[in-house]
Amino acid sequence: MILRLSQKLAGKVKLATLESLPLHEDALLDWSMQMFDFDRKQYVIISNTRTLYSAVFLRGRISTPHAMLITGLQAIGEQLDDDLLLDAYQDRCTTRSMPVRYAKSAGKSILGSMNELITQATHTLADGENLSMTGACVNRILLSALTDTAGRRYGRSYDVMTRLLEGP
Repeated sequence: MILRLSQKLAGKVKLATLESLPLHEDALLDWSMQMFDFDRKQYVIISNTRTLYSAVFLRGRISTPHAMLITGLQAIGEQLDDDLLLDAYQDRCTTRSMPVRYAKSAGKSILGSMNELITQATHTLADGENLSMTGACVNRILLSALTDTAGRRYGRSYDVMTRLLEGP
């Protein structure tokens, strides 16, 4: 599994250096994380690097890479469960997810898309929604980095993740 952290987040969990790694051959085992502030609290968005399927959680007092990993995977699991995708995800990933390698962000297009997701998340949080609903909202916005089921530009991360989980 590859966990890609933004520089800001890497500093918060005391990871001084991160390696540059190519995308994992299994799209389900490559995740990216960024931190953002809203209403005097720090949140983290964890997104699948290829599908941009995401979950949002409070960073709180998380200060180690392992704690960040555990909390991030728990948030993704809860979001997948809310979207009725958890069983398919577990069938494909449970036994293959370790060891974890920490890496730099995958590129500007991923960071730009995640910044768009963060913008949507802050608007959803400002509307008073909980973290689960915030994740559901960010997973259903159109992103130019994704393609829809017909192969056209602009897709939703929920749809792309669903297709990926249905695949071989």
